[in-house]
Amino acid sequence: MDDLSAKFLPQFLALARSRLTSALQAAAARDHLAAPTIARNLHTLAGEAGLLGLRDVVPLAREGETKAKALGSSRSDVDAESLIDVLRRLERVIESIGAAHTPP
Repeated sequence: MDDLSAKFLPQFLALARSRLTSALQAAAARDHLAAPTIARNLHTLAGEAGLLGLRDVVPLAREGETKAKALGSSRSDVDAESLIDVLRRLERVIESIGAAHTPP
């Protein structure tokens, strides 16, 4: 990991965790009005992950963005569950990155 990534990774992880927690709460509550915010946050997360070279995060964040947009349009339980599934997978990836890059 280069110095730039090492400098910004802790901030990225904290923001990613916060965004995912909020997104999971909104999706679990079937808050379709929060879907645009979730989509926007996941779009931002994908961009930040791309800048840091976190290749495992980018496709999941993009998939989540698509699922959030679908939930906003359909307002269906199926789309909410689909979004929750992606958010949980993304959460696991973020946690594995955090565990791998924890300073000694």
